[in-house]
Amino acid sequence: MLRSVTIIALCVDIEHIGRLWLSDPNALVFNYGMAFSILQDMPGLSTALSLLACVMIGLVFVFGELNGGERLGFSIMLGGAVSNCAEKLILGYVIDWIHLPFIPLTINIADIEVSLGALIAFVNFWR
Repeated sequence: MLRSVTIIALCVDIEHIGRLWLSDPNALVFNYGMAFSILQDMPGLSTALSLLACVMIGLVFVFGELNGGERLGFSIMLGGAVSNCAEKLILGYVIDWIHLPFIPLTINIADIEVSLGALIAFVNFWR
């Protein structure tokens, strides 16, 4: 369990340290919504849904009978979700700073962690 908590904490830290070191301060995008900027005009609802997602992922993480791969996936997913949710609760928005040149989208490391964690958990579901 300590290993999982360490992974969660590292995922939260990686987002914020990466943004400080790697981002262009003039190119930051303030996302008041959720993924793909949905619910942009409803920041209260998007924050509530982000908090609910963290709680649900956390409940599965704590009470679910997960194998090692699923636990790793949920650790990474929860770290990214907590990072984004904390920003929404503290700032009212999430700072996106990684511009994808091949599609008109700006994301952050926490978004990648949520997606990567979900993929790892999914791939390990049948093991």
